[in-house]
Amino acid sequence: MKTVVHILPYMAKGGTEKHVLTLMRGLRTKYNLILLAPKGEILEEFLNLGIEYKEFPEIKRNVFNKVKAFENALLELSKKYTIDILHIHAAHEFLIFSKKVLPETPIIFHLSAYQGSSISKWINYKLAALICRKKADYVVAVSDEEKRIITKKGLQNNKIRIIYNGYESKEGDDIKTINDIKKLYNLEGYTIIGNLGRLHRTKRLNILIKAFAILKNNIRQNVKLLFIGDGPEKKHLQNLSSKLGIKNDVIFTGFIKRGDKILKIFDIFILPTSFEGCSNVLVEAMAKKLPIITTDIPSVKWMFKDGESAVLFKNGNIKNLEIKLRELIINKNLRKKISEGAFKRFKEVFRADDMVRKIDFLYKEILTNQFKVI
Repeated sequence: MKTVVHILPYMAKGGTEKHVLTLMRGLRTKYNLILLAPKGEILEEFLNLGIEYKEFPEIKRNVFNKVKAFENALLELSKKYTIDILHIHAAHEFLIFSKKVLPETPIIFHLSAYQGSSISKWINYKLAALICRKKADYVVAVSDEEKRIITKKGLQNNKIRIIYNGYESKEGDDIKTINDIKKLYNLEGYTIIGNLGRLHRTKRLNILIKAFAILKNNIRQNVKLLFIGDGPEKKHLQNLSSKLGIKNDVIFTGFIKRGDKILKIFDIFILPTSFEGCSNVLVEAMAKKLPIITTDIPSVKWMFKDGESAVLFKNGNIKNLEIKLRELIINKNLRKKISEGAFKRFKEVFRADDMVRKIDFLYKEILTNQFKVI
């Protein structure tokens, strides 16, 4: 059995970690999979797969020593196993560290959407392109938009494979936790709209709060806005809710483990994001048959057909978001149409089995040095 080492630069509770977890769950019977990553919130879920785990410290402060610790950890693994493939996720700098230790081992870099300001995104995509030109054998882009961006920054087209993120639709729902949340926050009888994920400014959740404040004056239905997750924007969003006089109708639960299993608490799921690659939470919402409202931007709208599998609102337009949201709350038939269309789209494009199969083909392509159309 061939050995593949998956390298994660962090172990938090984000989309990249969940994506890698799904990959490793699907590939563990075909390959000897090893996870090389720092400790963190969801490490236990990886360990439950029965895969081998090797720790290195997350590289923040004291960078030199921590990079050295990573290199030593990888070197120790290479003495124990013949490593056939290195699969690096999200952090392009790890291609440099890894190539230094194992210069002959093939490397796949799995590109995740870089967040932040326009300048920081430009820098990160440019650096990724430059490093991958020399250090990566293949780059996995999670969307056509990601491919377009990184090829524009200089990466060779023939190195890139587009493989969309996938979700295991057989994952069940945590009905107990859903009911507990409803009871704790007195949500029974309300239409629940909102978002699940990291509270970060790139998600532009302030737009949703402002639209909700307008909505409250234009609708008779009992509606609550629910945020499940944590992050650096939490205090700002809470203050904004108070300022707009809607703090009693806006709920922040904090982080809840396995949020995908409680997505069905939402009657409508909303992601007013400014940029995505292939949004895991949108894929999960589709799999859960939720009606979705999201942004009409290139990095998101490719995932949907407006009015059929999601409702798209004009980028940054608070009033347009409020109008679309109000229509979806009032029109239950439209909600049903969108939710059924979302699930149909999920089955066509975003199943975990398809993602795993395509990564498996890519591994075989490297191991046999033969090209296969996937």
